[in-house]
Parts: sequence; C-alpha cells; structure tokens
Amino acid sequence: MLALWFFWAGLAYYAFAIAPNQTPTRDEYFLGKLTLLIQDDYPINQVLLSEFNIMGIWPFIYTALLIPSGRSKNLRPPVWPFASLSMGIGIGGLLPYFALWQQPTPPPPSQEERQKLPLKVLESKIFAGALLAGALGLIGTAVASGPDSWVGFSQYFNESKLIHVMTLDFFCLQLFCPFWLYNDMEFRKWSGRNMWIVPLSLLPVLGPALYLLIRPPLPEPTSNGPKVAEAPKPIG
Repeated sequence: MLALWFFWAGLAYYAFAIAPNQTPTRDEYFLGKLTLLIQDDYPINQVLLSEFNIMGIWPFIYTALLIPSGRSKNLRPPVWPFASLSMGIGIGGLLPYFALWQQPTPPPPSQEERQKLPLKVLESKIFAGALLAGALGLIGTAVASGPDSWVGFSQYFNESKLIHVMTLDFFCLQLFCPFWLYNDMEFRKWSGRNMWIVPLSLLPVLGPALYLLIRPPLPEPTSNGPKVAEAPKPIG
C-alpha cells in the first residue's frame, strides 16, 4: 500500500518537475488540435492522435473492471470518484484508489442492482464490443501511419511534456491492468482464466477490451451470502 503512494508521488513529481518541457507553446497548440478547439489545415501526427483517443478508452476499461469486482471492502472508498478522475488525469486518478483498496471483494450485486446503471452498461457486450472496435481502429491507424509518423512521435516524446507524460500514463495504465483483470477473473470464478490471463495481460488496450467482451457474467447472488474467493493481494 505504502509503495503505491510513493509511486503516485514519484509520478506526480516527475510529470511536473522532470519531464521534458522544451515546447510549451507547441503543447498548447497540440492540445487545442486534439480537443478540436483549434481547427486548421495543418495535419496532426496520426500516432499522437491515436494515442490521445486511446487514453479516452482506458478509463472505461478500468471502470468495467473495478465495478463491481474491484469494489473495496465494505464499499469504501467507492470507485466512481477515482474512475471519474481518471478520465482527466489517467493513472493519477486511479492510484489513490489502488492504495486504499482492501480485500476481500464484497459479494456479487443483487439482481436489482444489475438492472440499473452503471452495471447494466458495464456488463453489456455491446459496450465491450464498442471499446474493442475503437481500440482496434486506433491502433490500426497508428500502425498504418508509416515510419515518418513514428519518427515524429518519438521526437515529440523527447521534447514535449504533454506527449511525454501522456505516453508514460499509457504504460502505467497497462502496467496495473493485469492485476485487476485477474481480480475480475477470480470474482467471476472463470475456469478458463489461467489460459487467458497471460496473453490478455500482455496486449496493450486490446487485451483488456477483448477480455471485457468474452468474460462470463457476474456470479449469481445467494440468500445465504455466497462465499467469495479471496482476491489476490494488491500490487505493491
């Protein structure tokens, strides 16, 4: 737990004090282009554009993994404030929840809860399919963009605070995803989890999105209070 707080503090310090910041004016322009606040004829780097949009997919993947199988003991702290923060600051919004999370996971939600938001959406295969299709399209666009786009992106990474920090955020989100993917498998008592955990954990974005599409439904609640398998120990 303490290690996660140090990791969170170290990331924040690196982002604000150490990350390269040679092009602050260009960063403002890039941010305007990526958010469609600036519209001109200058083409944006396709690798950068794909990464920026993929960062919008990650929070939905984590939300689908953390609710309900990543809920903390006694439902404290709740997941939704941290998941909401992650839509703006990525892993920086999730790490405090990871550090505060306690095991074991609460019992499966009731049938009534499953028919309400957000569970009804997060458990939907249509929702999971949309995430997977979006991830496939964006990664495919980046791969097909050509070597010049990748060389340009590499230069941006070495000069731009915006792109440097966003890329590190991408890899940090991928780093912690295997634990929560495994935790979700344990919660659902998926018999095929040992076969799927390794390949799915190693595929950035695509692996978790595919898992959401093929994972089994939530376990059924029982009136006797089902025995829930102990969740794996948190990373750190």
